[in-house]
Amino acid sequence: MNRCKVCGGSLTDIGGGNFRCTCCRAMFSASDFSAKPKKSISEQKESVSVSGADVFDNNVGGVLEISWTHGNSEYSGSGLIITSDGYAITNTHVVSFADGRSCGSVTVKVCDENIKADVIRLGDDRHGAGNGVDLALIKLRRMPADAKALTFADSEKVRNGENVYVIGNSLGYGTCITSGIVSDRARSNGGKVYVMHDCATNGGNSGGPLFNAQGYVIGVHVSSQLNNGALAVGMKYAIPSRTVWEFIKKCGVNIGRLI
Repeated sequence: MNRCKVCGGSLTDIGGGNFRCTCCRAMFSASDFSAKPKKSISEQKESVSVSGADVFDNNVGGVLEISWTHGNSEYSGSGLIITSDGYAITNTHVVSFADGRSCGSVTVKVCDENIKADVIRLGDDRHGAGNGVDLALIKLRRMPADAKALTFADSEKVRNGENVYVIGNSLGYGTCITSGIVSDRARSNGGKVYVMHDCATNGGNSGGPLFNAQGYVIGVHVSSQLNNGALAVGMKYAIPSRTVWEFIKKCGVNIGRLI
């Protein structure tokens, strides 16, 4: 039963949705007792969603355009900065030869600056097609003033149908953003588990971040193909952020906990 908000006394219904305290005679309406409790700060943060424009503006300083050449061949991909001192993640197949050998170093573009980066560790020895994980750790030789490390959210909390965004170097033509939804939060393909989404991606997006609606990384885009190599229309795959986080830990780099 509702009590007087002034003295705590009992209330009498006087009709018309109004009440009077039997003690101090204060008057109240039904609406005075129907307000929903405020959400806690953590609950408010959990529910905050930003626009795609905000996701792009807030995170583009942590997304890399990756390129390297060998002979007459040119290769391109994407990546994401994970620490303030220049460690970053991309796919193994972005920074290795077809026989699995590391390309050694690459050029990355971030914040309109071209910077050399060294390949530190490959997560797979078969160009991403082996039993390892198609991730690679690279290290920028310097960090631009406006560059930033991106924040990871726990892919275990991802829900089917939630809005997501991909930012990357599509077709090697430069950084852009596309949007979609999570089609399957835990899709098995080739014996590995991925976050399946339907954001428009192309070659060059490999190694780039998949963001949730709050602007946190929930995966690293890896493929638009099925295990047999056939094109998968509307079926794109990202390595879950928890798998990425575990790889980073094995590399001896600390990025804190997943949100």
